[in-house]
Amino acid sequence: MSWGIVDVANFYVSAERLFDPALRKVPVIVLSNNDGCAIARSEEAKALHIKMGDPVFKLRDTIRKHGIQLRSSNYELYADLNRRFNEVLGEFSDVVEVYSIDESFYRAPVLANGLGDVAGAHRVREAIARSVGLPTRIGLGPTRTLSKVANALAKATEKVWGGVVDLHDTELRARLFAKWPVGEVWGIGRALEARLKPLGITTTADLAAMPPAVARDVGTVVLERLVRELGGVECDDFRPEPEALKATAVTRQFGEPVRDLDALREAMARRAWRAAEKIRAQGLVATRLIAFAHGSRYRPNPPNASRSARLSPATNDPRVIVGIAGRMVESMFEPGGVYTKCGILLEDLSAEGAPQGDLFASADPKAPELLATIDGLNARFGRDTITLAAQGRGARGFDTKRSQKSPSWTTNLAEIPIAR
Repeated sequence: MSWGIVDVANFYVSAERLFDPALRKVPVIVLSNNDGCAIARSEEAKALHIKMGDPVFKLRDTIRKHGIQLRSSNYELYADLNRRFNEVLGEFSDVVEVYSIDESFYRAPVLANGLGDVAGAHRVREAIARSVGLPTRIGLGPTRTLSKVANALAKATEKVWGGVVDLHDTELRARLFAKWPVGEVWGIGRALEARLKPLGITTTADLAAMPPAVARDVGTVVLERLVRELGGVECDDFRPEPEALKATAVTRQFGEPVRDLDALREAMARRAWRAAEKIRAQGLVATRLIAFAHGSRYRPNPPNASRSARLSPATNDPRVIVGIAGRMVESMFEPGGVYTKCGILLEDLSAEGAPQGDLFASADPKAPELLATIDGLNARFGRDTITLAAQGRGARGFDTKRSQKSPSWTTNLAEIPIAR
């Protein structure tokens, strides 16, 4: 067996175009939270020299001149389409590993001649295009690293290879590696690339020829394993395991400035609820809570305050976290202040159920069952189906601005498109 990796071409833009034909073949930019910066660009927008992260206010003239279409990030749509294309991928492989919102590894067969199943990869692409409507590229290789390099090559040479590159062929691998920059290899960041350059390692071929022992000295065991995988030796433990999460934050700019206590408290409650939800989904609890709220530095004398509290016992219960955050807001609030952002930070995270070391604190014994029910209902019927009263209901001015958001085509019954 070998590995394949599927990535959706220009995922955010492709997702927006899927239900809106007017966006096809025109320049499109998908915006970051609060509609501030470009985080995805169509090929037409890239041709206009619009770069990732460009602030929208600096692009106004270009947008008007070229009729560029703007869309706010529609994360609900993107997450649902990710689920859908992985379901299709699962019909072709019994091992599917979601790597990111737009990429997934899958186990692929090796043909009798030792090469990857390129025809099968094209069938995967066709099935995803037919069932979900998204364009994809696929890289094949005997290791995950080689499949990632193959995928990057498939993106860069799509017109040559038709969207699928197979690196099982060692001769082809050698030819392509000789021209592929080492900085384009999965796992080689700028700092490591800079350390490799004085050693004469500038291409993927140079890196693949590096003695594993030297690679370990230069970049620890991670680089050694990467070198081995480039040589076709699969290292099951190559994938760097993410470090245990120590903290999580939910911090967002307001769509409109906030001037009164009730609105600030409600905004903080929404961020606290989301922070608790995030750590609960990972089976973690927090022992420290930090809340902050501040105004714009471009205004005179902006308010700026933060508060912290110890959570004992450690918890992921939003009733506790939202309640404490609300009291923090009351102590931070400055009458007459104009607030533009607030946030929650949960720190000192540990596994749920681990000994907490506090003999005088006890958690609500009914909380696990209650929270599991809430999470189940929200998963089934949509986020925020069940919330706390402190969060209020409906969209508010302090919510993150998404003025260019497309409809929730696949996640909201009221917005499902109707075929006529």
